[in-house]
Amino acid sequence: MLQWKEFTAWVSIEGKEAKEYDVKTSEKQKTVTCWIASELGKKLAINWTNKKYSSHDTAGYVTIDGIECGAEIIEQDESLPQTAEISGVSNGSTIRPFMFSALELTDDDALLASSSSHQDLGMIELTIIPVKVISGSVPAVPRFSKLKIHEQSKKTVTQQITLAKPKRCAKQQGPGSVTTEPAGQDIVNFCFKYRPIDVLRANGIAPPLPQLHMTAAVDLQRASTSNDDDDDDDPDVKEAKVLRDKLKVVEAKIASKKDKKPRIKRESSDLVDVTQDVPRCKKVKLEGRSLFAEREIIDLT
Repeated sequence: MLQWKEFTAWVSIEGKEAKEYDVKTSEKQKTVTCWIASELGKKLAINWTNKKYSSHDTAGYVTIDGIECGAEIIEQDESLPQTAEISGVSNGSTIRPFMFSALELTDDDALLASSSSHQDLGMIELTIIPVKVISGSVPAVPRFSKLKIHEQSKKTVTQQITLAKPKRCAKQQGPGSVTTEPAGQDIVNFCFKYRPIDVLRANGIAPPLPQLHMTAAVDLQRASTSNDDDDDDDPDVKEAKVLRDKLKVVEAKIASKKDKKPRIKRESSDLVDVTQDVPRCKKVKLEGRSLFAEREIIDLT
């Protein structure tokens, strides 16, 4: 949630506040900027709260991808804090919600000349100013259409915001619009720059995915089924090799215990450890005796 003195602002995606990255505030320019992760097919809304500013009525003007999307007024005589929201384009009975959509690219060079008109792509702006209400009027409905831009001018922008299918408003609404005039200088400009989360991570704006810690069993299985020559630089494989060596040592100790000779129980109930050294038999010198029986014939052929 971005903050500026008496005001806060945020973008909600499918009803949940979007996480903000790389928040920057400029006191001189009265701006607060950040990045948010866009998600294809997800609906979004722009929200803000006036906590205690009561000098004038205030209007929050929303601009999406360079398209003006109307405003909401928080009156000064209302009890504060008050929250406003713009979630789409309404005709009073139905509303077409804002939605993240894919940007269509082309190699048609004829569109290169119009690339400058898309410089606000990937940007949601909320400008809050003090206003004085003059009269009521029916506002012009913003025109949203699927954009097609040249692939050389897209930079890192791959998405845009369009309008989802209309749905019936919870409550029937009238035009509900008024004509205003500024009653002072802009109070603050909140700017939300959106990109897919992978783009934010690749540019160091959002943190990388957390490393998943594999269990020793999984590491050993991976090491045994992988090619050691190809995975020498893989830290997971290195760790698995260390664990495998340790496991071999433990298995060797267990095996050595199992190989010990059993003890034999005598009738006198005395235990004899057959693994102890026993006196060796004395060597007997055999003189004058042949190793073969008499008259035994040996065929050397």
